[in-house]
Amino acid sequence: MSPATGLMRTYVTGKYVLACALFCALIPAHSRATEKPVDDHGIRLGRLLATPSLGLGTRYDSNIFQSDHNPHADTITTLTPRLALQGDWRIFHLHLAAGGELGFYASSSEDNYQDLEFQAATSLDLGATSVEGGIEVKRAHDERGSNDVPTSATEPVIYRDARARINGRHVTDGLQYETQFALRRLEFDDSTARNGTIIRNDDRDRVELRETLRVLLPFGPGREAFGEVSFNQRQYDRTPDDGGRIRDSSGYQLLGGIRLDLTDLITADLAAGWMSQIYADPAFGDIGDYTLRGDFDWSVTRLTSITFNAARTVRETTETGASGILGFDVGATISHELRRGLDISLRAGYRDETFKQTTRRDDTTRLGLGINYTLNRFARITGGLDYDHRNSTRQDEDFKRLQSHIRLTLEM
Repeated sequence: MSPATGLMRTYVTGKYVLACALFCALIPAHSRATEKPVDDHGIRLGRLLATPSLGLGTRYDSNIFQSDHNPHADTITTLTPRLALQGDWRIFHLHLAAGGELGFYASSSEDNYQDLEFQAATSLDLGATSVEGGIEVKRAHDERGSNDVPTSATEPVIYRDARARINGRHVTDGLQYETQFALRRLEFDDSTARNGTIIRNDDRDRVELRETLRVLLPFGPGREAFGEVSFNQRQYDRTPDDGGRIRDSSGYQLLGGIRLDLTDLITADLAAGWMSQIYADPAFGDIGDYTLRGDFDWSVTRLTSITFNAARTVRETTETGASGILGFDVGATISHELRRGLDISLRAGYRDETFKQTTRRDDTTRLGLGINYTLNRFARITGGLDYDHRNSTRQDEDFKRLQSHIRLTLEM
């Protein structure tokens, strides 16, 4: 399927999505001027506010397997139901959410997926001291063509991702202390190769722990300097793995930075420091390098905003011979409100991935265009185009991919 054919298929399918939106769009424009604030959306159940939503969309992908040769194109129809519950009391807040995404491929039905997600978060505000906690449980998938999915796989890899965290904050006259403990559990299902053999993915099953302590010092209105230290432990179920390697590791990260909140126009969180990851297997060696983190938001005008983010981290991989991925990600987005209810955004991003102890290095460039149109308080349409291009030093790992999507979301 050529990109032009795929885009046309997305357009035709999108016409049906737009047709579903016509009824919602029939609400007169003058009635929108008297809508309630966004916070009042939903169904009130005593102190709880329930917000159900349903999304119907279609996406065209010119290279669903991220292949260098003979890319395979397809159109995917998605259905995304979701229900959120929000409760606010004087010192206690509660958030619950459940949902998922069902994906149906027009040609490659073996790649259909059913992702599910549940979230629960609470916070307790006691003035100078506050405590937050949350859990998140997901059933998701890794697409064929992803870094840790063998090219011989005949289906996506299903995995379960469970996370739990607890945060604490205490404010004194001169300092603010923040701490977090986070736990993550990952389990991957086995998959099948083209020759009928079983691909074992339990080499990727693991537990990740992270403890973080941050101390902040205000030095002016809306300005804070901070120091941060975090420790992590990553423990795999199978030691050694199928390749005879022990992938367990532990590490730390030291950061120093500033937070800025200048009027309501510019906010920034900028930090730099050093990180180290020490591996149990001496064949891997250790990773030690500089780290950075940056988040920048600028409201240029009432209608235009710019966001920028960057991060340098060590990530996990089961790539043969690689201990981990030293990754650098940078991205920027420009958003502009063309008219009330109609927003457009331009995105650009770059990712550099170095697979340590190997010669593989991937550079990925991303460009995107997004449109969001709010029909009324109950419905909105989102759409866009995305282009990815990866250059790799590993043979057959280059790819180019064009995606287009359109989605109608109905929300109480």
